[in-house]
Amino acid sequence: MKSLLYILLVITLLASCVTPKIHNTLIEEHEKVKQSLTNEEKKNLVFQTNLEESESKIKRLTQNIDRLKNDSAKNSEALSSVRSKYKSLSESYDLLASKNSRFMSNKAKEIKNLLEQLEQAENEIFTKEDQLNKVLKSLKVKEDELKIAQENLKQRSIRVSELEEIINKKDSLVSALKKSISRALTGLEGEGLTIEQRNGKVYISLEEDLLFASGRYNINQNGISALNKLSNALENQQNLEILVEGHTDSIPLNGKGAIKDNWDLSVKRATSVVKVLLTNSNLLSSQFTAAGRAEFYPIASNATKEGRSANRRIEMILSPNLDDLYELLDQ
Repeated sequence: MKSLLYILLVITLLASCVTPKIHNTLIEEHEKVKQSLTNEEKKNLVFQTNLEESESKIKRLTQNIDRLKNDSAKNSEALSSVRSKYKSLSESYDLLASKNSRFMSNKAKEIKNLLEQLEQAENEIFTKEDQLNKVLKSLKVKEDELKIAQENLKQRSIRVSELEEIINKKDSLVSALKKSISRALTGLEGEGLTIEQRNGKVYISLEEDLLFASGRYNINQNGISALNKLSNALENQQNLEILVEGHTDSIPLNGKGAIKDNWDLSVKRATSVVKVLLTNSNLLSSQFTAAGRAEFYPIASNATKEGRSANRRIEMILSPNLDDLYELLDQ
C-alpha cells in the first residue's frame, strides 16, 4: 500500500509538467500498475488464505504432536510395563520350561515304564492266548470224548434197562420158584426144612434127621419122599443151576471103608441127594453140582448139641441161569 501511494504521488507531481503523451503513457502504466497491484492483492489474499490454512494445519499438527507426545509418554509407560510383564513372564516361562522339562523327563520315564508294562502285559496275553487255545483244543477233545461217553452211557443205559428187565424177570422167576417149592413141600417146613430167598437165589436147607441116619450117606424113605416132591417142583425149571452142598459138624469122623472123614461124608451125602433128584427124568444132570463142605461152614456153634445138629445139613442153592445176562454184559 505504501508503494502504491508513493507511485500515485510521483504521478501527481509529474502530471503538472509532462506532455499529454507522457501523461497517457503514465496513465497506462498506472493502470498496469493498478492491475498489477490488484493481482498482487489477489495473490496476497490467496497467500493470506493459504497462510491461515497453514497456521490452522500447524496448530492442528502442534496439537497432534502434543497428543502424540502424550501418547508416546503413555506408550513409553505402557512399554515399560509391558517390558516388566514380559520380563516377569519370561522368568515364569523359564521356570515353567524348567518344570516342564523335569515333568517331561518324568513323564518320559513313566511312559517308558508303562510301555514296558504294556509289552509285558501283551506277552502275558499272548501266553494266555496260547494256553487258552490249548485249553480250547483240549476242551474240544473233551467235548468229543464227552459225546462218545454220552453215547456209550446211552447204550449202557439201554443195556442196564435190559439187565434190570432180565434181573426183574429172574427175581420174579425165583419168587415163583420159592412159592412153588414151598407148596410142594408143605408140611415139611419147620420140620427139618427151611426155604429162603436171598440175593436172587432160593436156599433150601434140609437137616440131617430128615434125610440120613447118623454118620450115614444113604437117604431114608422120608428123605426120598421129600426129595421126590422137590424134584416134581423143579422139573419145569431147566434154566436153574442147582448146587447141592453137604455140611457136617466139627466132631471128627474116624470111619473105615469109603467114609474116612467129614469131607468124605459131606461129599457122599451131596452126591446121594443129587442122584435121588435125577430120578426125575425131566431134570438135567448138567443143572447139578455136588459139593462137600465138611465142618468148615457152620451156621451155629459146635459147642452145643443143638448147634452141632443144625450144622449137619444139606443145603441146596437154586440159581437162575444167567448166561443171557452174561452175554449182555459182554456186549
